Amino acid sequence: MSTILPKEPVITDRESVILSNAERRNLRRKFKSSIVATRAILNPRNQLERLVERKTTQVKQVAEDTVQIAKNNAPVIGIIGVSALLFAARGPISHWISRLRKRKTLTPDGN
Repeated sequence: MSTILPKEPVITDRESVILSNAERRNLRRKFKSSIVATRAILNPRNQLERLVERKTTQVKQVAEDTVQIAKNNAPVIGIIGVSALLFAARGPISHWISRLRKRKTLTPDGN
C-alpha cells in the first residue's frame, strides 16, 4: 500500500542562504519597528501627554459625577446654602431687627 505524500522540496545551499537572509531581514525589520514603538512609548513628552490625557479624563468624570449628585440633591444643597447664608448674616440681621424695634418704640403714638 503506497501513500501519496508530497516529497520534501529539495533546497539547495544557495536557496537556503537566500531564505535565511530574507528571514533575517524580516526579523531585523520587526525588531527595528518594535524599538521605534518602544522609544515612542518611553519618550518623556509622550508620557507627559498620556498622563495629562488620563488626568483630564478623570477630572471630567469627577465633574460629571459631581453635577449629577448636585442635581439629585438640589433641595438639600439649597437648604444648606440658605442656612449658611443666614448664619453668616446673623449679625447684620440682628442689628437691623434691633433698629426696627428702637424706631417703633420712639414713635410718639406707640403704634
